[in-house]
Amino acid sequence: MYIWNINKLVMALQAGTITGKQKKRYRITFWVLVALTVFSLTGVYNPSSMNGYDVIDLIFFFIINVIAIYLLVDIYKKRRRKELDFFLPFFGLVIPLFLRNSLWTILLTIIGSIYIVLFAPYHSLEETNIIDVSINAIVEIVMNIMFVHYFKKIYN
Repeated sequence: MYIWNINKLVMALQAGTITGKQKKRYRITFWVLVALTVFSLTGVYNPSSMNGYDVIDLIFFFIINVIAIYLLVDIYKKRRRKELDFFLPFFGLVIPLFLRNSLWTILLTIIGSIYIVLFAPYHSLEETNIIDVSINAIVEIVMNIMFVHYFKKIYN
């Protein structure tokens, strides 16, 4: 399994060298990551605890990901490499991109928190929530741009 090196994953997908056992691992890991993502959403356990910014964040999350999946399906439909299916590259790319997404979110959250403490200690909770929504949207957009980029590399 290629957990970090996306270029090697792309080459393996293009060459068709991923074994059945590896395919199974990719599927299992994908569904575990989906479960972790869904269960980490506040609204899953207690929707009444969500404030307006949480709702905006969730809406951005869905809109950005729906657009990205639409683009991925479009790339798949126009592919030159007809022997490749959709799901293995999708499942395979989710893992390294999810890891990068998590690291970028942590890094930007730390930077945002340092900014709030050092330069905006008297900002309201509402203003800091705007920073959180912005960080999440930026990271999600960058992740999906990378997803589209690598999907194009795999299928063309």
